[in-house]
Order: sequence, then structure tokens, then C-alpha cells
Amino acid sequence: LSSGAGTSRASFSTGVFIGELTGKAVYPYNDSHSISGDELSFVLPASYDLGSNLANTNAAMYGVDVDGTIRFNHLAGVMRFVFRNAPVGTDKFQITLDKKINGTFAADLTEVLPVIKTSDASSESEKTVTLKFDALQAVSDICLYVPLPIGTYNSLELGLYDDGQAVWTYSKSVTNTVSRKSLKLMPTLDIEGGVVDLSENEIANSYIISAAGSYKFSTVKGNSGESVGVVEDAEVLWETFGTDVTPNVGDLVKNVSYKNGEVTFQTADTFTRGNAVIAAKDADGNILWSWHIWLTDQPQGQVYYNIAGTMMDRNLGATSATPGDVGALGLLYQWGRKDPFLGSSSISRSIEAESKITWPSAVSTSSSTGTVDYVTSHPTTFVTGDSSSDYDWCYSSRDNSLWTTSDKAKSIYDPCPAGWRVPDGGSNGVWSKAGFADKIYDSTNEGMSFSISSPSTTWYPASGYRLYDGSLVNVGGNGSYWSASPNSIHAYYLNFSYYGIVYPSSGGSRAYGQAVRCVKE
Repeated sequence: LSSGAGTSRASFSTGVFIGELTGKAVYPYNDSHSISGDELSFVLPASYDLGSNLANTNAAMYGVDVDGTIRFNHLAGVMRFVFRNAPVGTDKFQITLDKKINGTFAADLTEVLPVIKTSDASSESEKTVTLKFDALQAVSDICLYVPLPIGTYNSLELGLYDDGQAVWTYSKSVTNTVSRKSLKLMPTLDIEGGVVDLSENEIANSYIISAAGSYKFSTVKGNSGESVGVVEDAEVLWETFGTDVTPNVGDLVKNVSYKNGEVTFQTADTFTRGNAVIAAKDADGNILWSWHIWLTDQPQGQVYYNIAGTMMDRNLGATSATPGDVGALGLLYQWGRKDPFLGSSSISRSIEAESKITWPSAVSTSSSTGTVDYVTSHPTTFVTGDSSSDYDWCYSSRDNSLWTTSDKAKSIYDPCPAGWRVPDGGSNGVWSKAGFADKIYDSTNEGMSFSISSPSTTWYPASGYRLYDGSLVNVGGNGSYWSASPNSIHAYYLNFSYYGIVYPSSGGSRAYGQAVRCVKE
């Protein structure tokens, strides 16, 4: 560089050229860039070494010779992240999105302004980019830039590391569009010594964790912002892998504490998939509220036909979306309750998954047990229904507001994570609108694969259900998925069986424990 550092125009000098001068140029330099005819193959690296220069954007550019001057234009965009209070020793940042962001991308040079898009990635491209830099010598505010191909991204996972160990992690389902020449400014994130605030942007009854680390959330009721009351302590109620293996204490969640309106906890040092429930208690040991901690890779959104909605790729509580994987079964819920119950440890038999708890016996609904206050303070107790309550766990009357349909605000008892909710049911519900209908049952993987808009199919395991008396039945025989829509004394749900029969708007007793598949708000 002879002149022009820090400006939009620069001069370079060199003594020797290697190869042919074509009048075309790319930036940053990479041996693997190539041009064949009118196609540029541009490589976005999987890793960048920034050293002490954290301000380097590494923005992807393509230039052509115009009257002796190479004029560069952006091929893609850049996402900027600002971190406050990054810990001493931090030397690496990692980002994972739901689409390909590193590898080889094709750009059409016949376009006036060529671009590289995530949709034009090569088959070997991947979804993670790493920035390495000199280890921080003091707690610091840092700004980092990640070059990204053009596209719309629906989720992100972030991490800061110290010599390979995670000091802070973050995951969120959020839509971000990156366009050519754009600098996407992401919200400033306060690390606070490595504790991720799960409730910083949105609050819910369920929080998704996708990486090892330390986390915290506010002790408020669901998405209401209302305090749960005077909290004395917090503890883990139960943990499960969702399999026939019993976890040890701390295998999933450990070091739970409460202070100043927040619950703080850590995952295991090595991230492990599963589910846990954390409860806040008062001075007398009574449970004030509880939250589902869902440890899994970031669930993806799937678009259903006929503008029916964007649904999760897996059941609530599932640690996998893979057909035939027991981790795809997830957890089970009584209609209107926010707290989950265990599913099966087998895809073909009704054998309850192992957990670190002795579950209390189910209780019959009554004027004292069949109330919202009772189930809130007894989140692990299954409340059975009978003919006197029309087989609803709620004793005195039908409360249709416990879960709410899309024409109303999400309720404080909705079990889905922030940005998601229990879907609508009935004739105008998601499964009816999407055209779910009779088809061949997959007896090998125990479930059904339905056609949708994007991707082409989605997997629904036959996760069975809990009868109104609490017993787990019909795993590998039936798939039963609650909606938020009341149906007289019952509630609508998706039901299918191993006979290949599909009922997209069945009506079921609310005391049953069934799977939930969340829809994007």
C-alpha cells in the first residue's frame, strides 16, 4: 500500500506480478478464489485471524479495471456485534446461523453488481464462522465484524471463548436479513462476566440452551413481566435425557442460585442435550413458579402450506428432529398447563423416560387440586380428570384462556419459548390449513412425515400420550398434538395413528397429557 490507508481510494506498488493481469480483482485475498468465464467462485473462510485488529471487517468485494483504476463493489454484507465487559482472556468469537456462511459461493459476473448469496453456497459450505484475536488483557468492550453472504437468517448461536473454553454463549430464534453493502448492527450484548441473560429481550416459561455456559433469567410469570413474589431460593426440580439413562445431579443444570430478581445457573462443562425444570421457592419452601430449561440445538422454523404458519421442526422438549430418534419424542403437557411431564424412553413402547426425581402420585381433580394456583405450586403433579369435571384437570369450570389462540396475546401459561406459542387448531388451525391428511405410517421410525412448503417435509413422531389418569400409553401407535383452541368442553388437537389415519382437528379431554409443536408468533 503506497497511499490511501483508511480511505476509499488507495494506491499499491509492486515489483513483480505473478500470473496474468485480467483487470479484475477480489478482496480479501484468498488462494482459492477463481474466475471461470462469467462466474466468480468466492471463498468466505471458516476462520479469520484478526490479531489485534478487531476493526477489520474482511468485507467481500469484487473489482474491475475502469480507466486504470480498480473499482471495488461489495459482494455481500457484514454483521456487527458489540460486546460489553468481555472477560479477560477472551480470544475467540464463534457464530452459527441456520444457513451456510462459509465456503465457496458463486457470483454471476454478468450482473451490474455481482453478489454472493447463501442460497448459492457449494455443497461443502458450512454454517459456522470463527474470529480469532489476541487474548484480552482486561475486561473490555469489543466490536467484531462478520462478513456474510446475502440472505435471510432465522436463528443464531454466538459464543466467546478463552483458550477453547466457553466463557459466554447465546442462542436465539430471530430473523435477520443481510443485503449487499449492508452493515447489520446487532443489539449490544452485555457479557457481565460470562452470564447470558436469557430474558434480556423476551421472557417466557421455557428457555432454549444450545451451548455450555452460565445463564440467568428474571423471576417473572411467563411473558407477563409480573413478579412471581418474594423468592427465597431456587432449585432444580428434575432433569432428564429423555432416554432410559438416569442423569446424575448436575449432568444438565447445576449451581442454581437466586439473587435480586434473577435465577442464575450453569450447564454441565460439556454441553449435553436434555430437559430440566427450575423452580423459585418462598421462605416456607412453597413453589412460586417454575421454568422449563430446554437443552438442544437451536430449533428451526418450517413453513407450512397455505400460509398455515411457521412451525418448529421438533416437539417441545425434543432434543432431535430426526425420524426414529427417541430424542424427537419430547415432553407431554396437560392442556392449559405450562409445566411438562416426561415422555417415553422408546419410540415403540410406552416406557417413561428416566429422570432425577421421584414423581409424586397423580391426584384427582377437586375444588382444591383442580385450580391454576394448585398446579402452579405443584408443577410435577399430574391432576387427573373424571366425569364430574368432563375429564378436565380444571375442576370448577372450563378456563379457555389458559392457552390462547393467535387472535389474542400469548398467555402467561403458554409453555413455548419466546417468539413461539401453542398453535391454533380446529378447521382453521395450522394442520387443517396445511392439508394434513391420511397417509402411510412409517412403522420403522414410528411416526409420519408430512409434506410442507419449506423444507419439503416435516417429521411428527408417534409420541403417545398420557390418559386422564396420568398413565403413559400408545407410544409408537398414536401421535397427539395439542392446539390452543378450545372445542366446547374439550380442546382441538392433531391426532394420527399407525393405521395411517390423520385427524387434523380432533377434540380431546383436557386432562390428557399430549405433545406440543410450537408455531412462530
